[in-house]
Amino acid sequence: MKQLALSAIIAAVLFGGLGSQAHANQLDALMLPDADRSQIQLTAFRNIEIRYAAQSAIGKILDGETKRVEFVASGKDAQAIVDRINEIIRSERKSPVTIQNATVTYVATVKGFADRALLSYNVDVKGNVTGYVLQAEKGKEPAILDLDWRNFKVEGPVVADTQHGAIDVNSPAGPLHVLMPEVADELAALYIMQDPILDFSRFGLPMKQWHYLFDVTGKQLEQYDVFIPGEGGTVSIHSIGESSFREGTYLPAEKDEEATVAGTQVKLHASTPPPSGHIIIAGYSKVQESEGAEYALVSSKFSGGPEFGFQFQVLMVLGGMMGAIAVFVLYKSRH
Repeated sequence: MKQLALSAIIAAVLFGGLGSQAHANQLDALMLPDADRSQIQLTAFRNIEIRYAAQSAIGKILDGETKRVEFVASGKDAQAIVDRINEIIRSERKSPVTIQNATVTYVATVKGFADRALLSYNVDVKGNVTGYVLQAEKGKEPAILDLDWRNFKVEGPVVADTQHGAIDVNSPAGPLHVLMPEVADELAALYIMQDPILDFSRFGLPMKQWHYLFDVTGKQLEQYDVFIPGEGGTVSIHSIGESSFREGTYLPAEKDEEATVAGTQVKLHASTPPPSGHIIIAGYSKVQESEGAEYALVSSKFSGGPEFGFQFQVLMVLGGMMGAIAVFVLYKSRH
């Protein structure tokens, strides 16, 4: 019992830390096999630094500038953004998962100095996720949950109608006509300013390399408002972003570019934070892979004692495993 309590304490400490990483590309998802509907939050973050000579033409334009573009979209106003993400999940990831009822929060800022300007972008999508249950749990046969939806990159414009006008939330160039209109057109043509912000491809690290913990108290469900005191219920917790020998070291994704803007030589440096997030699954989960596609076998019951190691790996006895794999392969072959 002490070991079981310890797993819950470590999980709480670990994910309390994850929640504080405001400036990171984040994925936070709950998966409920019995409901096939739960909560998801995706956050994309990007920093771009523009360096130029002091007293240059662009320096005189941007020095002292502090501007902010911010809006919150929900319902129909957020639908264009969510539809584009769902389209990519279906077409590129071959997944039936759909994000619904989302709220999109967008913030872009610029702060100018004599010799440099700092651009910052944050796109947060929070809503419900459904369609991940490929097969419900039946007797000794585990539920099958699709995991291929988690890593994707949205290419091309994703335009939202806002009080600032139409803004492409997927492009760093999107808000430039508001933040720095004098040089917006020249900057918008640069490669770095076209690199998609909604890029969650780094969550594609094989799930078996994610950290794995389980919590027999079910307390991790409190943050999703689905925890019922006294009922308990085990949850499996898969996390990414801590950096280890197992996962490797996570560094920001960085890109550089040089160009001439307003008659001035400028250097641009873009930085995207490393991935940080977790997927919480109600029940005992075991990650499997078939022909490059990943899924989880999930059982509400566990027979046999857990084996505690550095990552508290659970060795599960799941009846009907081969039948579950066959169902998964059949589903993927038809989509």
